Amino acid sequence: MKVKYMVNGISKTSVPKRWSDYINKEMSNLEIEMVSIDRFQEKIWKCRKEEYIVHGHHIKAMALFMIFNFFLNKNTLYTLHGSYHFLSKTNQFLLRFIFKWADKIVFVNQVVYEDIPESIKVKISHKCDIILNGIENSYDYKKTDIYDKFNINADDTLIFHPARFVEEKNHLRLIDAIKSVIDKDKRVKLLLAGSGVLEDKIRQRIQELDLSENVVFLGLIQRDEVYCFLESCDLFVMPSISEGLNIAFLEAVSMKCKVLVSDIASFTYPFKHYDLMPSDFNIRFVDPLDSALMAKNIENALADEKKENFDFSKFSLENMVSAYFKIYKQLQ
Repeated sequence: MKVKYMVNGISKTSVPKRWSDYINKEMSNLEIEMVSIDRFQEKIWKCRKEEYIVHGHHIKAMALFMIFNFFLNKNTLYTLHGSYHFLSKTNQFLLRFIFKWADKIVFVNQVVYEDIPESIKVKISHKCDIILNGIENSYDYKKTDIYDKFNINADDTLIFHPARFVEEKNHLRLIDAIKSVIDKDKRVKLLLAGSGVLEDKIRQRIQELDLSENVVFLGLIQRDEVYCFLESCDLFVMPSISEGLNIAFLEAVSMKCKVLVSDIASFTYPFKHYDLMPSDFNIRFVDPLDSALMAKNIENALADEKKENFDFSKFSLENMVSAYFKIYKQLQ
């Protein structure tokens, strides 16, 4: 069975690329090809007579394909990874177009479905499913000396936050919170991995609070380096205002990190779904809109005793792919 992933661009660290790499390596009965906007015409028209299913992950690429699909007539599936409310008006319009014409729609978390306006839900209720994201629970990563490469002191207390610099990731409140933590302990370092439209504002806030020595911008780092930071950090934080089901969060839990995340349904629902206690997995929740409370919870999380023995296999990539495979079979 052949499936083409429609994406805006191909990044080594993107979720669709991770999924395709895993499927092509582990599943002999399923073949994934990624098609990005810049290769769209070449890829689609050359193989238009082949039998394949199209699985969209990014809005613009999938909307473009859906226009061509009036002539190609391929079976289609679209996965929505994030909140409808944080999409631009243009992307909301394109998403409605995709929802109307896609054969099947998947949401990566219950809250992602609930965020959709009722007027849309009525029209797609007969063709949508929820499949929780999964991860490789035993990812074999290359070890890197992150202390030397990023000029970090091994004796520092490392708080790791890998996320795009956008509003929903809540960097500014996190920086306000970390200020009071650092005032009590100068060894605390906040490590920010990523980039985005709010980077200048974030840097400005850091300068205003005189935190330049304690906040480290790592830039865009490789996936193996992410795992090295997860292995070495004292705390993983993700105080987002909105999420789908964050892969970095799941990876942090699988790596036995101490974790502090928002008390939003994106993080809490998956554990309720599987009837699991988050505290058994080193997870604390906090109000993402309260910087003072966030600071207190960072201190408490750092002081927590870390649990090492737990089973996180319910969130395995194998389980997730099996659920998608059933949909592919229906569409075949």
